[in-house]
Amino acid sequence: MKVFGKLGLLFSLALFGHAAMAEEPKRAVNMACAMFPPYKIESRKPEVPHSGIDLDVVREAFAVTGREVSFSFFPWKRTVKMTERGEADALCGCAYRPEREEMFIYSDMLGLHSQGVFVSAGSSLKTVDSLDDLKGHSIAAVRGYAVHSELKAYGDIRAVEANDDDQLLRLLSANRVDAIYSYRDIVLYRMAMGSDSRKIRYFEFSSQPYYLCFSRKQSDIQSIVDDFNRGLRVIRFNGRYQDIWQSYR
Repeated sequence: MKVFGKLGLLFSLALFGHAAMAEEPKRAVNMACAMFPPYKIESRKPEVPHSGIDLDVVREAFAVTGREVSFSFFPWKRTVKMTERGEADALCGCAYRPEREEMFIYSDMLGLHSQGVFVSAGSSLKTVDSLDDLKGHSIAAVRGYAVHSELKAYGDIRAVEANDDDQLLRLLSANRVDAIYSYRDIVLYRMAMGSDSRKIRYFEFSSQPYYLCFSRKQSDIQSIVDDFNRGLRVIRFNGRYQDIWQSYR
């Protein structure tokens, strides 16, 4: 009987130990972000959390699997270096590049960046399918955006620089340019934030997927990637993902 009693005690302790291990909280995830409204919006007030489409989606996806997440803001190039070195668990968002596979593990698709041209409602440009249709016109883009580099490389278009999307819209409103080239959701967000009621038309050129990029330097990173992907599937299915996107439009 004593033998059975000891075995029972050992079995109970083993079960208890396993349950205790199972209940251990998962470690928090720290992410490096670059300011990019409405996707990533840095709060300057300690009592107000960082926000944005991507941050809200990431926060809720991780919450599904019991993980907390923190966001720190830096210039874009620094966020990439930090994540490459393992100083951050992941980038808040990045496009797919084959050469990045060596340093990063890509999540499931986080969202789509749609880019194209905005023109005033009364513009003579009735149809715009590509930059070829804008030859001879003046087109503005925000300095530093990939679309600005694309414009500058296009010899038959007069590329105009803007400091940000607010200035971009002012250039279009004042008829100082024929069109502006930018990301759809950024322009629509800026218009909504400024209660802008001007009538404009949008012609989409492309829509590119983007992802979270997780650092391969972290030994437990695959479990974090798996948790995020699982949570992302849940909030897509229950409608929260769509609600978040709609709330910024």
